[in-house]
Amino acid sequence: MTTTMDLEAVDFGLQELPGDSLHAVLRAHRERGPVQPTRFLGLPAFVITSHKALEEAFLDEHAFPGHRMYQASFEPAIGKSFISDPDPASHLLFRKLATPAFRSRAVASYEQSGLAALANELVDRIEGRLAGGDEIDLVAEFSARFPYLVISRLLGLPRDREDEFHGWALALLTYRDDPERGRRARQSLSDFLAPIVEERRRRPQNDVISELLQAEVDGRRLDDEEVFSHVRLLFPTGGETTHGSLGNLLSALFLNEGAWERIVREPGRIPAAVAEGLRYDTPIAVLPRLSRSEHATFRGVDVPADSWVLFAIAGANRDPEAVRDPDRFDIDRAQPPNLVFGRGPKSCPGLHLARRNMAVALEVLTRRLPELELVDREAALPRRTVLRTPAALRVRRTR
Repeated sequence: MTTTMDLEAVDFGLQELPGDSLHAVLRAHRERGPVQPTRFLGLPAFVITSHKALEEAFLDEHAFPGHRMYQASFEPAIGKSFISDPDPASHLLFRKLATPAFRSRAVASYEQSGLAALANELVDRIEGRLAGGDEIDLVAEFSARFPYLVISRLLGLPRDREDEFHGWALALLTYRDDPERGRRARQSLSDFLAPIVEERRRRPQNDVISELLQAEVDGRRLDDEEVFSHVRLLFPTGGETTHGSLGNLLSALFLNEGAWERIVREPGRIPAAVAEGLRYDTPIAVLPRLSRSEHATFRGVDVPADSWVLFAIAGANRDPEAVRDPDRFDIDRAQPPNLVFGRGPKSCPGLHLARRNMAVALEVLTRRLPELELVDREAALPRRTVLRTPAALRVRRTR
């Protein structure tokens, strides 16, 4: 049980809360009630921890409009997108126009052949070093690279500039802490994309940029800046979250005795492992939202205007009222509905691609590098709250 003083000292935006420490804090909050006062980035906030209450909060766009946090945190760097539009009809139109970024012919084609080829390409770079007895970090050399390379390949970007593009994408995510760096990255990405977009308008290819340019709904198409914005949006929504999901899944497999070896023996359990990994330690453990600009009441709790309200997805996914024995990693579990990808109109449209990324990556890793062991358990603990992933996954081949 976490003490009262411990809970009062917790700031979900400033502390790393590695491993079970986050879940212990969320458990203690949930035992007090589904909506509790806390702190975020030094400011008063509320945290919602129960599955039922959080599902209700996701659907309550009046009290907790999904666009406000995006507008305050990412829009200056990424641009306007379907997430930032407060008008329901306009949001739906933008969402339909942006769908090719997540579900399209290009995405389906790449899923069938490109994902495995890319995962094998990354393993090719590390397999020899492992065979020679070296230790490698699977975060730095695989889970933090794979989803970003998937995005750049889906977009049809020049392969000799993938690392440069990746650097700009990561800089976009630093906007809140370093606005000037985020703005520079936005401009660099726009300058880089402009001639590519112009070329794809003239000569479409089998890639996501071409399909974004050709998408039309009710006579409306995306203009160049809207295409740039939705390409930028892929990196926090599709890159960073999949990086976290994959790192957390690998962490669970290595830290829970016998789990990695079982997946090696039973590759047919990989989809179940992916589902359980997403539930067990989700990449967005605590999703911050800003409440509406007027006073609201939720579950009998008064929420002042413009309050930070933390959607504790990690707490909901371990709520014992929704999940039996929730703190156990169990790939044989009959998966209950979870809230990893949200609910309602602002739910994540990339959930299918994220799951496929994780499944293909795990299939290639377990097939080609079955004899891995974890070297540093402390570094392998998932940490932070908004974007949660291990600091490192240092592994070597067993002798």
